[in-house]
Amino acid sequence: MNVIELINGWSTGEPDSTVSLPCRLPISDDTLTTVVNGIKGNAILDVDGANADVFVSGQFAGSTFGRTLIDVSSYVKRNTEIKLVLEERGGVLSRNVKLHTADSDAYILPYGVSVTTVEMMENGGAMLSVSVDVRNLRNEKRRLGIRLDVLSERGKKISNKTKYYAFFGGDRTVTMKIKMRKAIPYLSTAPKLYNMSVSLVEEGEKIDVASTKFGVCTYGSYSVTDKLVGAVVPHSSGVLGKLSYADGERRKLYALSDLGYNTVRYIGCPSDNALAVTDELGLRVIVDLFDNWAWPRKGGTHKQFATDYISMVATAVRTLRNHPSVIMYSLGNKLEESYGRAGASKQEDIISIIKAMDNSRPITCALAELTPLASELKDEGFTDARVKEATTEEELKVLGREVALYRKRTTDFASRLDLYGYSGYSSNYPHVNKPIIGLATEPTNYYRAINDMIRSADILGDLSDCGMDNVDGGFLALGDVDSTCLPRPIGIYRSILLGGNATCITTGEGTPFGEMHWNYSEGDRVTVRVITGGDVVGLYLNGRLIGRKLAGKINSYIATFNSVAYEDGTLEAVCFSRGREIGRATLQTTTKAKQIKILSSARTVKASAGELAFYDVWVLDKEGRIVPTSHELTFETVGGSIVALGDGYGESDYGDTVTATNGHALVVVKPDGSERVTLKASGVGLLRGQLTLKVK
Repeated sequence: MNVIELINGWSTGEPDSTVSLPCRLPISDDTLTTVVNGIKGNAILDVDGANADVFVSGQFAGSTFGRTLIDVSSYVKRNTEIKLVLEERGGVLSRNVKLHTADSDAYILPYGVSVTTVEMMENGGAMLSVSVDVRNLRNEKRRLGIRLDVLSERGKKISNKTKYYAFFGGDRTVTMKIKMRKAIPYLSTAPKLYNMSVSLVEEGEKIDVASTKFGVCTYGSYSVTDKLVGAVVPHSSGVLGKLSYADGERRKLYALSDLGYNTVRYIGCPSDNALAVTDELGLRVIVDLFDNWAWPRKGGTHKQFATDYISMVATAVRTLRNHPSVIMYSLGNKLEESYGRAGASKQEDIISIIKAMDNSRPITCALAELTPLASELKDEGFTDARVKEATTEEELKVLGREVALYRKRTTDFASRLDLYGYSGYSSNYPHVNKPIIGLATEPTNYYRAINDMIRSADILGDLSDCGMDNVDGGFLALGDVDSTCLPRPIGIYRSILLGGNATCITTGEGTPFGEMHWNYSEGDRVTVRVITGGDVVGLYLNGRLIGRKLAGKINSYIATFNSVAYEDGTLEAVCFSRGREIGRATLQTTTKAKQIKILSSARTVKASAGELAFYDVWVLDKEGRIVPTSHELTFETVGGSIVALGDGYGESDYGDTVTATNGHALVVVKPDGSERVTLKASGVGLLRGQLTLKVK
């Protein structure tokens, strides 16, 4: 099928007002409308990242949740109006909308081509299995050919094969094998991609074409020297919020990769932009197909599961299976059904759907210790009085631990998984005889969980519970990197535990491990922590030795100096391992904020590719040092418009103003078609900053 990207020309209902996707809607509006001209034949609407009712040519066509495919062929006209009515006012269409069209009465369904590696051959070749989903709209038998062309990323033909099949009316999946005489494996350290082009042929004529990228690789075998380490990643991209742009996804995922992470987990399917970057980087991806099932949770997502879980699983697997970075499917996140509660029987249905569509990847689930129900405790012999005495969730969990309720209630559910996944660290994981992976470890347990992972061949990996700052329901969860994609001290600490060689000084008692600055008042007593892979740390203030402390395993690689008397100047940590210096880190007192400096990792922006310009804005003193105090900054642009701006703790609520925290802010600008895009920044008492980027 042909793919039409419906990015531009959406109307919000305001006079002469149009927006491009992805977009936030004005608070006063909850509808997006566009018109597509010249559609003929068959059409399937592909909506990703919106909960909306869909109207096509004035007719209700269906509702979307997450990613949804809707056949709108019967509604198509010469000028086809598509209207999305979002469920929440002031909501977002955070990803994209596509229209898959076909002129013929037989076509390959969207995401209907699946490529798996059957065998890596000793001669350097590979045997592939290719499944193709075909829809025949004629209610009669017809002979159609499937032609496979394996291409390099640059389009060079590598191998091809054609085979004919009899198709009756309706949908049919056919599977063919094709050999690559020379195949470079897709590895996390060398992510090589190929293209598979599939043509549907009738009487010698191509009537439809579909293509997909793929990697030559197999899944499910991991070695003790290749652990899966990383984080749960929110679908938001820091200051961009829920909006998914390729540049924002790339910036976020590169920041996590820089910490030494090789794996990320998404709760719910990630965007196409995110998956393109993980394929490019070689990051491994674990995807929870659902956050929750039918058990009621805040937000009401259980309502969609109850009626649409079969189609939701099928759509998710279709869109994920050809991404070589996706290594594992997870059934959900802390599912109530894992305790055998109502709806647990759906597990067999879901696993069978996944295996039928993609049998190449293992299946897990993020199991968690849930708050026991009174009935579950009574089934274990607790009296009514004993249960009523437990008035908090923690007290109920304590009762459950007395009888190993977590293990007992999840044993049946876990037995159907290929490997055990756990949300939340437990020093005694409740199940045995299968591989284990920690899917969401809290910062307080980083050291113990990673240490267990390193020592145990049964634990395949460990992921932190928050890789990047995430705002959900107004609550900010601090991540290993902040909302501007800079590493937080907790992220640097985790990187060191994973074998990184960084050294970091933090001060104060704020967010985990405090802050990375030395700006206090005379007379203050400050807690100083040095995070290091070494075993001994010497701390110096203005060249004077303050003291020596042990770090290393005995202190979880943190040397803590309590009640250090503050004085202006330079704080320096010198770290040793087995008597040899391995690193130094310094913090300096800054003077008054004097100037604004704007930097960007790019010098040009490709406007035709929809790229954004990312500007890192710094507040500096006269010596060029970052001033950590807060400063209100105001911005203006020439040749573009501000898409988003914010500081290390999230988005700004104001269109052109942000209070920079820790001396830093991030501004994201979309070019308007001019040859250059310029950002100007000003603040009270500060020298203005300005940076211009070229636009291609």
